Amino acid sequence: MKPGLLILPFLALLVAALGTAAGSALPEYNWISQTTWALVATVVGLWVALDFDNFKALFRRKGSKYGASSGLVVILGTVVIVGIAIVAARPRFNKSVDLSRDKLNTLSDQSIKIIKQVKESGQPVTIKAFVSDEKVATDLRDTLNLYQSRGANFKIEIVDPQTRPTEAMAEKIAEGNTVIFRHSNQEKRITAFSEEKITNALVSILKNKTKKIYFTKGHGEGALKGTDATGFNHIATELEGNKDAVDEVSLLESAKVPEDADMLVISGPKYEFKEEETRIIEDYLKRGGSLLVMVDALIPVTNLNNMLERFGVKFNQDLLILAPNDIRAQMIGQNNAIVSEFDEFNSVTKDFSRLSQVQLVFRNTRSLDEIKDNPNKLKVEFVAKTANEIIRVKNVKSASDLENLAEDRWDTGSFPVIAVAAGKIQGPTLANATQDGKVTKSDTPQAEAAPKSKETRIVVTGSVAFAANQGAQLAEHRDMFLNMTNYLLQDEDFISIRPKDPTKSTIQLTTSQSQLVLLFLAFIYPFLYLGGGTLAWMKRRRA
Repeated sequence: MKPGLLILPFLALLVAALGTAAGSALPEYNWISQTTWALVATVVGLWVALDFDNFKALFRRKGSKYGASSGLVVILGTVVIVGIAIVAARPRFNKSVDLSRDKLNTLSDQSIKIIKQVKESGQPVTIKAFVSDEKVATDLRDTLNLYQSRGANFKIEIVDPQTRPTEAMAEKIAEGNTVIFRHSNQEKRITAFSEEKITNALVSILKNKTKKIYFTKGHGEGALKGTDATGFNHIATELEGNKDAVDEVSLLESAKVPEDADMLVISGPKYEFKEEETRIIEDYLKRGGSLLVMVDALIPVTNLNNMLERFGVKFNQDLLILAPNDIRAQMIGQNNAIVSEFDEFNSVTKDFSRLSQVQLVFRNTRSLDEIKDNPNKLKVEFVAKTANEIIRVKNVKSASDLENLAEDRWDTGSFPVIAVAAGKIQGPTLANATQDGKVTKSDTPQAEAAPKSKETRIVVTGSVAFAANQGAQLAEHRDMFLNMTNYLLQDEDFISIRPKDPTKSTIQLTTSQSQLVLLFLAFIYPFLYLGGGTLAWMKRRRA
């Protein structure tokens, strides 16, 4: 072997390593891998051609029976290392450790659930991104790679609208950075590319039906589209982003819950509901309706309570507050209750239960109670309770009841503030009128074939402030509200704590940077080690 030519196999190995790393980091550029292996083949072929006589002599030598020459060792080493590189580059062998402070490179439970639904749908999600900024395109590609690494079936195309303006015009792109998600006949566009936005876009295109949610009005509730602190514009925007339609309804004017209602929300009334309204709501629930009731403390709820008691739950006339000497009372105000105990089995709160650091702050809240022998036989669960050492002031109907409190009017402990009631309510038995005018129970096959009753679902909370604009700015409050609505709409597959826009830490490895680390540890370092050892061996042999 000509010693000077031994640089060629090492050069081929280095080219193979660099090309493998670059091809893994930029999978959409197929020409990188093709060019790499063509160049490797050229270099190896050049080595063989320039030293062909020695290659022939290699196999004539007696020593070839018992061991390989230095050139054969180099060839075998190159083949083994390149083979390992190819196998390790396959997606199923990907393994990463997220060391970022906010887990920037780890998908949330909600995102993983959505990926599972994408796989179960059997159809890919087509993603077409119009991005002109290379850094934005790289960040988007890295985020989408997190989904693909968990098995998401994506077909991704990133288009520069400046170099391909006709495509941008055809898609009616109005903003510079726009990503279009398509699945079946559904479409969703986003202009911000965080995990939260991408996951919500997937939720939107995977939902096969728009659900209609009505908020009651006429009792001093915050406006559905109101942007003040007591309005619900923030929540309404979230619901619409999840492909739910929202509207307001006056029960006195309509005299019924609208026929297209999938859910009814009572959102913080300041005045009492009339008996006629509660009867309308009760009829709706007996037909398998879904109801979310959020009422602050110090609000009259006599008629509403009478109706809710027939379904197994009621509001207590009390007020939950922090102790005066509690440091949190000085920070956020005494008129708040910390909610930190969550049911680990109920779908509304089980994701909160797994995260012990999650706490909700319920302002101006009251506790709840259960009516076990309720006429409609609904099962009641308290799914969220306050932390221990919360003070409960009893028999509070108005602000004046808080004056001159006697010691027997308050106690401390953990109190339920979110209750779920669910079950199927049996409708009245079908009856037939006989020829003589008497009414008899129907036992005909037609009666037996009547549609089965739909499950009635009710969620009751002792506070509304967490869902209003001011409270919904906190991600955990927004997540709790959306979990409640998904449960009531029977969209449990979309229940989870949603991804949040993270605060980036100072140390972050992008895909390209991680590929450079891999390149050094897996390729360059072994290359230098092998090359240095081979040269040292050759010098010793010549000496």
